[in-house]
Amino acid sequence: MSAIEIIAVIFAIFILLKVTIVLINPHGWFKVADAILRNTIITTIVYLLIAVIVGYFIFRNFSIVQVAAIMLFSSILIGLGLLPFSELFLTIRDEILGSRSYILRKTWFSLLIWITIALWTLYEVFSKRIGIFTTPP
Repeated sequence: MSAIEIIAVIFAIFILLKVTIVLINPHGWFKVADAILRNTIITTIVYLLIAVIVGYFIFRNFSIVQVAAIMLFSSILIGLGLLPFSELFLTIRDEILGSRSYILRKTWFSLLIWITIALWTLYEVFSKRIGIFTTPP
């Protein structure tokens, strides 16, 4: 099995386990989520390590344009999953978002990653189309 296949199998098993736990005992999943979300520093470090490891294998096998398209697909699926809770999000949005400086303090690293991916994707797509940064023949 390739590294990408191993990552995909881990993902599939995780999804099936999560869905099974949520269907059998939703409060059981809450305990897992509580444990993960209680210590944001450790969780952030673990997520970053996993992102670097998985990202290494993803970017060795796929272009940033392919990754961006897959991220769009994933974002749409996540949005569909969150849509039934839109009323709840609308009621707590001011509490979550706060001021612009608060948002930037809380999300600067994530925003930096998303902006980097967006700019890298645009560079890859358009630099090849219009010949920017290519050497003349």
